[in-house]
Amino acid sequence: MPSFIVMAAMKGRFVSDQGNVYDNFQMMGYVDAPGPNEAVTQFFDQTPYPIRWEDVEYLWAEQLAESEGNAHHGDYDRVYVESLRRRWESQDEIG
Repeated sequence: MPSFIVMAAMKGRFVSDQGNVYDNFQMMGYVDAPGPNEAVTQFFDQTPYPIRWEDVEYLWAEQLAESEGNAHHGDYDRVYVESLRRRWESQDEIG
């Protein structure tokens, strides 16, 4: 099963010591999963440490191997935290 690194685009910006402003991305962890979206879902469902999800805009995963699908840096396959929360809410209504 492939290994993935899960990344997050954080709400807010990083300001350098020089005053330059950058987008703020964080490495969240590593997951073994069949594909990148499954890696994100698995990470969200079994987060190994506390995360303030309201600070995360979206997540994505990159495979830890040479692949044509890599290095898109979150331009594709964004998984928004709200969609993951809605999935949990709909399961709670059914169960």
